Amino acid sequence: MHKNSMPLSPLLGLALAALAAGVGAADCPEPAAPKPAPYPTTALADYVLGCMIANGKNPDTLRKCSCSIDFIAAAVPYADYERIETLMRLQQMEGAGRNAVYKGSTWAKDAVTHFKEIQAESTLRCF
Repeated sequence: MHKNSMPLSPLLGLALAALAAGVGAADCPEPAAPKPAPYPTTALADYVLGCMIANGKNPDTLRKCSCSIDFIAAAVPYADYERIETLMRLQQMEGAGRNAVYKGSTWAKDAVTHFKEIQAESTLRCF
């Protein structure tokens, strides 16, 4: 390591090791022409990192968590994903202030329930 180099974070090191080992290379064929991702990279990375923290920090979990968000992205448009993620955060907040409508409304509960069903299906397929 160069004396001015900073050590790699564990997750970055894990991701680099997985790439070097070819993990997921067969799962990701090169596209004929580049196309925009349906979800922003930050949303994909946020989901994968959270999934890895919950399920283990190893190359196999990286592959499974990536599969999971790919499945979700294919089933849920990003605008809906963003709304549901916001609803889930609001439902976790304590108190009965302005967020009460998000805790008790049928439409919010239905949206979160539908998302959790898709997430469960992604777990069955990917894990």
